[in-house]
Amino acid sequence: MPRPLSPQEAESLGVSTLHEEMDNGELRFRLRARDGSSYIRTQSAPNSGWQNSHLHRQVHELNVIQQGAMVVVEEHNGTLSVRVIRAGEFYLCPLNVPHNSYLAPDTVAHTVKYGTDLPDTDWVPCPHLDKLCRTLDLEALLKETGQGSISDS
Repeated sequence: MPRPLSPQEAESLGVSTLHEEMDNGELRFRLRARDGSSYIRTQSAPNSGWQNSHLHRQVHELNVIQQGAMVVVEEHNGTLSVRVIRAGEFYLCPLNVPHNSYLAPDTVAHTVKYGTDLPDTDWVPCPHLDKLCRTLDLEALLKETGQGSISDS
């Protein structure tokens, strides 16, 4: 039978946990490794709202939706690409692309962050995208099933 590891043993092996309630009410349960990789279970709040727009230069970020839906916005040369990711679907965020996401109420998402030679932090804020995301009609987007693009000009 497997032997359970204590939190102290896991930390001595380079793996720790960090659980937080975010400013937007989301609950995040993290398992982090010394090499910079991590797993995060995110549970949305009734009124979670948008996360904060950012990009990653080296960290690959894979999101899998267990239940509910996530609206993902990417910015490519002034054009917004908007996608709705639903239960059973996934989203792999490209490197160096400003992005943001919104979790619908009652959504559970699993995020895996991975890569090689990862820095301590690889989260570059992109606040200009926050303003654009907040103009989107989330209700209409969540009713749609496809993908679309919205010009920023």
